[in-house]
Amino acid sequence: MTIVKLHRYGVRARSDGSPGLTLEAPGKPRLSVASPPEFKDGIPGVWSPEELLIGALAACFELTVVAIAAYKGLPLHAVKVDATGHVLRKDTKYHFSLFELDVDLETDAGREQEVARIAELAHERCLVESALDVPVRLSLEAHAASNAPVGSPSRVTTGVPGSGVIVTP
Repeated sequence: MTIVKLHRYGVRARSDGSPGLTLEAPGKPRLSVASPPEFKDGIPGVWSPEELLIGALAACFELTVVAIAAYKGLPLHAVKVDATGHVLRKDTKYHFSLFELDVDLETDAGREQEVARIAELAHERCLVESALDVPVRLSLEAHAASNAPVGSPSRVTTGVPGSGVIVTP
């Protein structure tokens, strides 16, 4: 049996003619957005659309990791995701060429491999990532929590889809 769920999300962008704008969504605080300072009329200290996209990718990935770990009953003590987006200009067009997710996962000793696999699943299932037409490189480290009695860190590195997983002690 196939179950189909439909979710809709709406956001309104409002501008008063000044360089920045405001994003609004029902029941949420307003968010100021502007072009990044590298562009004409960019405003420092204000979220840019580029940062929001990178932030959406990082947040979606992390929330997916946490949800899968909870579903599978795996202990996950901490998750840190550092995300970077690479923007290139070709002729007159700017575009993202690559996203990088540097992920640090903390779990119980002896569970590092299982948690690393959860990150691989999140890499495949993240809704925001699946909407992107740009490679997302995942580099992750899964290690035992610092208060865990036994276990050494495992370094797990992955690249673009299909590159496989390399584990070293």
